[in-house]
Amino acid sequence: MKTYLTFLLIGVSVAMFGQSRMEWSAGYTFASPSGKMQQNIRQGHGVTLGLHRVLPEKRMSVGLDMNFTIYGSDETRQLYTFDDGTTANMDVRVTNSFMNLMASVRYNLTTGKKVTPYVGLRSGYSWFRTNLSIYDPNDWDDCAPVETALLHKDGTLAYAAGGGIQYDLSHIFKRLSTGVLNLNVSAFYTQGGMVNYMNTDAPAHHQTTPPPNHVSDFTADFINTQTQVVHKHHIGNVYSSLFKMTDFRITITSRLPY
Repeated sequence: MKTYLTFLLIGVSVAMFGQSRMEWSAGYTFASPSGKMQQNIRQGHGVTLGLHRVLPEKRMSVGLDMNFTIYGSDETRQLYTFDDGTTANMDVRVTNSFMNLMASVRYNLTTGKKVTPYVGLRSGYSWFRTNLSIYDPNDWDDCAPVETALLHKDGTLAYAAGGGIQYDLSHIFKRLSTGVLNLNVSAFYTQGGMVNYMNTDAPAHHQTTPPPNHVSDFTADFINTQTQVVHKHHIGNVYSSLFKMTDFRITITSRLPY
């Protein structure tokens, strides 16, 4: 059912893209997990981008929505061995994130008002990834990692439903045309299938061994440069649960004037 809904929304978005004006949006996302996922992820912070078409009657918009959120990270300094045998202390950073790419439909409950309430529906796919990056601590802006690796990945079909309010900023900035620049505040609940994911920053579970929804431990090999003994270093735990999350967004929307 989710698969059919995804293709339906994408088809509607593509079919209507040429019928009216373009609308861009960008902003901040706060992600709050629920259900069993809440036991292993505290919260997430990310960015969202959107590209939509507002239909001629100005009540409905269709398009694509992308959201990238980081929900866990860990950084340690370890002795790193280069290919030529030399060693140096490096910052080892592990980042847990997910990205949603969804077709989106939004319906305005009113039109032509300073404040416009709306409801919306999204459907698409979510990717969960855990990446490792090694940086030179002397490279203060981290512009070029010494090494990168994808430690774990998984994904699931997902859909989201919710709503929000849109404020027309032309009522503050008088030189703007009506509807050209808007402030949006929204909340959407996201539901997906079972997904495996890592978290290096999971909540502590003092009363539960192993942690809830625990699938396995993830370790990496490190070499002691003095003894040449290979040892296992614990990177994080792998968990499994349904993808359930509510995201709260603050975005700015820009539209070409009619």
